[in-house]
Amino acid sequence: MKKNLVNQIVSLTLTTGVLASSFLFIQPNQVSAAGETVNVWRTNETLTEKLTAQSNITFSPYRSTDENTIYVDENVAFQTVDGFGASITDSSAYLMNQKLSSTARNTLMTNLFSPTSGIGISWLRQPIGASDFSASGNYNLKDTATSTFSIAHDETNIIPLLQQAVSLNTNLKIMATPWSPPGWMKANNSMLGGTTATLNTANYGDLATYFVNFVDAYKAKGVPIYAVSPQNEPRWASDTYPGMYLTAQEEANFVKNNLGPALSGKNVKIFGFDHNWDVDFVPAYYSDTAAASYTPATAWHCYGGEATIMSTTHYLYPTKDIYETECTGGIWTDTTTGQFDVDMKNLTKSLRHWSKNFIAWNIALDTNYGPTNGGCTTCTGLVAIDQSSGAVTYGPSYYSMGHLSKFVVPGAARIASTGYASGIHNVALKNPDGSKVLVAYNETSANNTFKVKWGEQAFTYTLPAKSAVTFKWLGTQSTTNTIIENDKSLKASAYNEAYSIKPETSSDTGGGLDIGNATNGSWIMYKNVDLSGLSGITARVANGGTTSTSIEVRTGSATGTLLGTISVGATGGWQTWVTNSATLSGASGVKDVYLVYKGSVNLNGIQFTSTNLLLNPGLETGSLTNWSDWHPTGQAIAQSVDTSTPRTGNYKLTHYASTAYQQTAYQAVSVPNGTYRATVWVRSGGGQSAVRLEVSNYGGTPLYSDIGAASIPNTWTQLVIDNITVTTGTVTVGAFSNALAGNWAAFDDFNLVKK
Repeated sequence: MKKNLVNQIVSLTLTTGVLASSFLFIQPNQVSAAGETVNVWRTNETLTEKLTAQSNITFSPYRSTDENTIYVDENVAFQTVDGFGASITDSSAYLMNQKLSSTARNTLMTNLFSPTSGIGISWLRQPIGASDFSASGNYNLKDTATSTFSIAHDETNIIPLLQQAVSLNTNLKIMATPWSPPGWMKANNSMLGGTTATLNTANYGDLATYFVNFVDAYKAKGVPIYAVSPQNEPRWASDTYPGMYLTAQEEANFVKNNLGPALSGKNVKIFGFDHNWDVDFVPAYYSDTAAASYTPATAWHCYGGEATIMSTTHYLYPTKDIYETECTGGIWTDTTTGQFDVDMKNLTKSLRHWSKNFIAWNIALDTNYGPTNGGCTTCTGLVAIDQSSGAVTYGPSYYSMGHLSKFVVPGAARIASTGYASGIHNVALKNPDGSKVLVAYNETSANNTFKVKWGEQAFTYTLPAKSAVTFKWLGTQSTTNTIIENDKSLKASAYNEAYSIKPETSSDTGGGLDIGNATNGSWIMYKNVDLSGLSGITARVANGGTTSTSIEVRTGSATGTLLGTISVGATGGWQTWVTNSATLSGASGVKDVYLVYKGSVNLNGIQFTSTNLLLNPGLETGSLTNWSDWHPTGQAIAQSVDTSTPRTGNYKLTHYASTAYQQTAYQAVSVPNGTYRATVWVRSGGGQSAVRLEVSNYGGTPLYSDIGAASIPNTWTQLVIDNITVTTGTVTVGAFSNALAGNWAAFDDFNLVKK
């Protein structure tokens, strides 16, 4: 029956004069995608799924839909990633070495460090002396000024585990940090913190020697130190556990005059700061150019502020690497969103904001969240060890980290992916072997469907509530760029890159995160947006101030070509949302789009607009005004305009008949010669042998964008015909469907724009 219908319509078309030259109803050639296989692993917050392999999925040719889309571009690379890990604190080492049998310990170490049989931990941050997690109390490695430096304490539990970790993972990097130097070097003469826990000026050189002795002693044991930081959390020194205060200038003085020269030639990096996202320290430190010359990287903790400060720091100091060096789990999260939720967000956003690694805190604690040493009593490790039985429980932080550490090889590069939208957090990376890894997390309490576009291939995936998924695939991207279509609405929080902003919970329609806390010069950027034919932009904005401000639309950079300016007056509140618009001039080609804040304003999303050359393109007259009809002789017209579930507005076009039918709606438009793009959104209930967009009478052979009978979706999907070179001063755009009895196809939002 289908074959006869196709033959019939070809025959009828060839006898209909003008229509025959407008629409040659033949099946267009289909371009096959490479169809790479994607491996899938998933974990949910209840841990009934734990890095569980799922059925493979396959890329197929991309078609735009209204689903949330993550645009992955392997040809746009950012920082390389060194790896993931935690800390074998004195408490962790005591539990692992003293409370486990050798068999159980070996199993645990393999599950932690092996790249093949475990999650492949490749980073450790080791305290130099005691921390707030020390089963041995407030010990140090040189008790008095005249004592001999000794790592004998560490040789009992810590060093044997580090040696085993090095043997299990040859990519392992170890960073070392003191919570406090020996008390005799400090004004309070104690390992503890407190208001007088500062470093004596006379002991700067002694502390530098202490670092050198530690590095040399550990290297002699086969445990090389990759990096150090001068002080853990230099702006916080609790009086209940080891700590020391350092101002930015004091740390700079110590590094440039003592630590830097002392470590010269040791092949050990110095990471500055090593404290929270919300502590103002880094600009003052890097203003000392001598200290900065010894400091190739900045280290951060996640306990205050937002990860976006790391991106801001990157763009202020682009030659300085970024590391996330402490971010513990804790049972306090059980009263908020849950540990797995917090972990997945911290992991993805740290990497998205230029961190080269992610380090949790304790690798292991006991079932009472210890042994503690005057500090946190609600922190959790990657695993929990029962001191009585030796049972090991792998917690949410183990599996959240595993979603990245097991699949992302040290030396991988973060690649471009659009960010948070519709409850999905993500980060994408490319391994040295060319394999791609995309990790996504659904923070919502319901199943969440999204599409992944890579080049011109895509797949769609439904991720259960509060679950994380890792996708991994090989192959080469089919196009130079993964292009963001200019008719897609873009959430502000889905930016690729940002400078000097913070996300916050939005009360606007759809919730999610808006982007604000901005000042003059702040910006967000979307990578590779198709700007062809654009004439305007609308934006959801809120301004709780009394002063009008604006957002500039620029391309190439934050100071690049200005396309237009969105003015934003006071809206009555920072969550009082309005839609403002602006005209764009000079938009063309595929460009990076920068939205540059010229003052304080909240932004929740944008939508580009174009000058549509078609009349009545959304059928909003409630009729087929401006559209012409074609159907075979003897067949009744099989189309109408109705109000049933349009894509936008109030109306859509439906093709339907109780008998087999063929139907076209078309519109001929006079246009200047040039290059054009035609699109339409379609749906079908099935039973169609063709649903397609057609272009003819432009000076070349007819062009088609077709959905084959086997893949017609019942969700709105966009058909596109791009790069239409008009040489006749006219172009005809049409929508055709060919169906069995009782089947329907729907069309909405036709568009024809000059590129």
